[in-house]
Amino acid sequence: MSRQQSRVNRPRHRFGSAAWIRSPRFRSALVFLMGLLLMAVPLAAPARAAVDPEPTRNELPASDAGTDIVITSLGEGRRNVPGALPPAGTTWPINAYPASIPPGYESETVGFAGVINTQEVDGTTTAQMYCIDLRTETRVGIGYENGTWDESNVPNIGYVNRILNTYYPSTNLPPGTNNNTKAAAVQAAIWFFTDGYVVNPNNNLYSTVASIVNSTIAAGPLEEPDAPDISITPATAEAAVTGVAGPYTVTSEADEITVTVDDGFGLFADAAGTIPLTNPVASGTQVWVRSETGGTGPASISARAVVTVPTGSVYLYDGATPGVDAAQKLILADTRELSSAASATASFFEVGSLTVTKSIEGPAAGSQDAVVISIDCGPGYQFTFNIPAGSTGTPSETFNDIPAGTVCTIAEPTDGTNASVAVSTTIVPTAVTIPSGTAATATVTDTYTFTSGTLVVTKTNTGEAAGAQGEVTISVVCTLDGATVLNETVTIPEGTLTPEAAEFPNIAVGSSCAVTETARGESTAVAVTVEGEGTVVVPPTGSVTAALTNTYTFNPGTLAVRKDITGAGAGRQGVVTLQVTCSSGASRTITIPAGTTEPTTEEISGLPAGTTCTVTETADGATTEVSVSTVIDPAGGAITIPAGDGVEVTVTDTYTVNPGALLVNKSIAGPGAGQQGEVTLEVTCTLESAVVAEGSFTVTAGTTGTVPAGTLTGIPEGASCAVTEPVTGESTEIGVVVDLPDSVTIAAGATATATVTDTYSQNPGLLRVTKVIAGEAAGNQDAVEVDVLCTLGGETVFFETSQIPAGETGEVGAQFLNIPAGASCAITEPVTGATEFVQVSTDLPAEVTITPGGIQDATVTNTYTFTPGTLAVTKEFAGEAAGEQGEVVLQVTCGPDGSVLDETVTIPAGTAETVTRNFEDLPAGTECTVTETENGATTTVSVETVITDPVTIPAAGGAEVTVTNTYSFVPGALAVTKAFAGEAVGQQGEVVLQVTCGPDGSVLNETVTIAAGTEENVTTTFEDLPVGTECAVTETATGATTEVSVTTEAAEPVTVLAAQTVTATVTNTYSFTPGTLVVTKVITGEAAGRQGEVVLRVQCGPEGTVLDETVSIPAGSQGDVSTGFEGLPTGTECTVAETAGGESSTVTVVADLPDPVTIPAGGGAEATVTNTYAPVVQPKPQPAPAPAGPDRPNLPSTGANGALGWLYAGAGLLLAGGLAMAVSRRRSGSAEEEAKPQE
Repeated sequence: MSRQQSRVNRPRHRFGSAAWIRSPRFRSALVFLMGLLLMAVPLAAPARAAVDPEPTRNELPASDAGTDIVITSLGEGRRNVPGALPPAGTTWPINAYPASIPPGYESETVGFAGVINTQEVDGTTTAQMYCIDLRTETRVGIGYENGTWDESNVPNIGYVNRILNTYYPSTNLPPGTNNNTKAAAVQAAIWFFTDGYVVNPNNNLYSTVASIVNSTIAAGPLEEPDAPDISITPATAEAAVTGVAGPYTVTSEADEITVTVDDGFGLFADAAGTIPLTNPVASGTQVWVRSETGGTGPASISARAVVTVPTGSVYLYDGATPGVDAAQKLILADTRELSSAASATASFFEVGSLTVTKSIEGPAAGSQDAVVISIDCGPGYQFTFNIPAGSTGTPSETFNDIPAGTVCTIAEPTDGTNASVAVSTTIVPTAVTIPSGTAATATVTDTYTFTSGTLVVTKTNTGEAAGAQGEVTISVVCTLDGATVLNETVTIPEGTLTPEAAEFPNIAVGSSCAVTETARGESTAVAVTVEGEGTVVVPPTGSVTAALTNTYTFNPGTLAVRKDITGAGAGRQGVVTLQVTCSSGASRTITIPAGTTEPTTEEISGLPAGTTCTVTETADGATTEVSVSTVIDPAGGAITIPAGDGVEVTVTDTYTVNPGALLVNKSIAGPGAGQQGEVTLEVTCTLESAVVAEGSFTVTAGTTGTVPAGTLTGIPEGASCAVTEPVTGESTEIGVVVDLPDSVTIAAGATATATVTDTYSQNPGLLRVTKVIAGEAAGNQDAVEVDVLCTLGGETVFFETSQIPAGETGEVGAQFLNIPAGASCAITEPVTGATEFVQVSTDLPAEVTITPGGIQDATVTNTYTFTPGTLAVTKEFAGEAAGEQGEVVLQVTCGPDGSVLDETVTIPAGTAETVTRNFEDLPAGTECTVTETENGATTTVSVETVITDPVTIPAAGGAEVTVTNTYSFVPGALAVTKAFAGEAVGQQGEVVLQVTCGPDGSVLNETVTIAAGTEENVTTTFEDLPVGTECAVTETATGATTEVSVTTEAAEPVTVLAAQTVTATVTNTYSFTPGTLVVTKVITGEAAGRQGEVVLRVQCGPEGTVLDETVSIPAGSQGDVSTGFEGLPTGTECTVAETAGGESSTVTVVADLPDPVTIPAGGGAEATVTNTYAPVVQPKPQPAPAPAGPDRPNLPSTGANGALGWLYAGAGLLLAGGLAMAVSRRRSGSAEEEAKPQE
């Protein structure tokens, strides 16, 4: 809405052509005078729904770094939407959209309701907005920045977000209207929630707005959407003017971010502020800010990127336009990728520095512990000055970048005192103020002194010989700065186990005391080790201990271990090992190599006196060849070590040679193993021709494998042993081959082995095979071959073949000789005699086992029959509807009455591929017939069936029957229905539908004509249409006329279905076209042009519910003045009354008022009010008082009060009237200018 637009529908005035009005001089004077009157009048702004379509001439849109978008134009919507607002500052219920204008609401005709177009301030991307602040104005060129719901302070904004995410332009809702109406309805619905605005129920937008509002209330509010993904953190930072502020982290969903800062400040990519920042940067980049000119700011930092801004995001006035304090609040209508900015600030402060000096003084300077000085300059500026222990002189430290004017306090919480050092501290000053650009100073002085101490000397005697030592003397000498302060001797009597400590108090701190042992208490029997001698320093106030420890031990002794080897086996033994273990902890392993014969001795020295040592023989050298007898002297091998002397332990081993042995094994092999009788073995051993050992062993009958027959022991070394077998175990059925071993020489302590192997076998047997040839086809077979395969022990021992000529019948015999006993014989028939026309069934015997010398019988029976034939039944599917048919059932019969075969073949509905069913083993010569009991025909599918004739089954061959079904779709139909609705049904013109089926109407191309005035639905049916054809219905003539409007709901294309009627409905909703009213004021008569202001009241509908407007004609107007009102519902009755006729003390008027008029559909009605003015005849000229003004109608407040306000208002009306006449005269007849808000 423009700045000067009224709250009511702005009529267009056409004024008469009075000559004095045209005078430039008079018009200029009038404008000048009225301007002077109006300069001081603050006009109250009405509701500002519309955007001023132009910015100020020759002025660029104002913006700043935070500006995101700028208004560019109006978008989809409607002008002059009548309605009402609740009084400013009041609340309104939102439980439902009001059915009428609520009482107390103020009439408000909004100049524009719809989309406001905006554009990025630094780009070309556009975005659609809605107003959420009806009572505030805006205009093209006003800049906005992204804000939050809280910042907008707009009520019920969650419901607004629900509308935006449900309706235009996010979606194509509400349905059935054009985009201008959608946008206007959505905007009006938004204003209900944000400002309480209610559309006049007589306006055609009302029902759509009410539907949107009520649906939104039912759905409930939505949450605030996420803010655009662009941020700078932290929001603010502070730094010294000599340093850098930061880091700030910029983040965004965008790949590139542009960061800027106010003039006089710089952006850097490092914490030192040495690397200038280069744009653009990536998300997550850290940024630092430096004051380049010494300014303290705060500096504004901006980060801008193209990001996703979601539907429902708020945009607030950026405040950058001079002279504009406020502008409408906007909300994003649909999610867009827009340039958005985030901001932060950086502040800087003047700084100075503080130098703190530590002065270390006194005799104990350098002996103190660590010192800590704390400097407190306020939050964020606490410092610590650490001086290491032992420091001397005057160390100092300077603390920089402290805010100027800060008062710093200095304290010493840790002063370096310890057990030996005391301190006296002074701090000058304790508080100091930091100057700007220079350094303040402070000094902390510590004076350190020492304290006195005590020396303690302790003596500890330990060790096995403690108490056996002699007298001990200790010398104690202390010196300080070269002077001896203590010289004492401590004496400890001989044999003392626990000496007492000696204390020497009041020794000057820092004295160095040497503690040495001048007599240690050692003797020829006792040795000593002294620890702890040396120098200690006396500490202050405490004591220092010099601890001496003497460890006394006895002198050690020696152990000798001797090994003697004797006996006949001496020298043949293995390794001998002796183990020596002593109570003192000493141990040793003595190893004597194998084969040693000479005595050996090994000594172990250094063993403590009194130690008990034990010698054991852990390995005695015994082997398989020799045995051993061991003697240890002294018995048990234990002995005590004397002090300073030696003792001996002797170990004597006597070795003898071990006799040998012979193990005799019996190995029984061959196929007859286990069937032999008892076996006897004899062993004879000789040495130097004399028998030195002999024995006999028996093996039980039936034994198999290799078994030990027995072992002969006690055989002297070198004897030669022979094995014989006087009894072999053979019988009349079992034969044997004996394999005796060679003579065996016996080794000492070893067991030799001799094996006797007997191989046993059985006598062979005989197999008789009888071949029986039987069956209906016996004698028609081909030659037959019978094989006999015999195995024994897993190996083939016999294989032979017998041939039987073709055509033989009855029984035929064959014999198989010399088959090894025990063999298992399998009888097979690799050649059966079967031919193409003769088949055979063979009955083979089980495997036969051959007995030694025995005869076994076996029979092979072949039954021959003629070979049967087969039948293949094939079902083929063809036609366009193949695969759409129902279940198919075939009946297959072979032989009389199906005596050979009677089967049903069922093929599931929908099968499209060929199906074959095979029937085998049918006797040759059998006749087979196939019938179709179910052919698959349905209500939507028809069928034609072809079946081949009956067939005869050939011998060893096959026959085939084919059943072919050709399927077709039953045609469908299309019903086209024309449906009529709406208040103007029956008033429309002729309607024409075009029906096309198939590509370019190749199947159907028909025109359906419905006569004008038809009220009932009309249905036209088209039959016999091919299944699957796509049909479309279009409307070439809608029936709309100048008086009737139409909304068409077209039918979607439909596809013809088999044996069904598909429907396509085209619905036309007819409504009467709104009409117009022209009210003309005719000013005539002798005094025309001298009358006062004339006011007409125009009312349409009961009590003005459709239109209630006031038309003012300025005083002095002449001729005809016409005012038009558009968009009035058909049939509305309108009346015109004159509330002010323009009469005065000098002019009279006669008014001719029109009768009520009715608004025609799509046309216009006229109402003319004629006023005839005549001058008042004065009896004589004389001065008269100022005429009283006519009564004024109720007008909206202009913002002024009292009499002065009325004066200003009257002057404003005069000026406005003059301007309106001039503007109206220039704009008369221009439809384009009519659409714009009037200034």
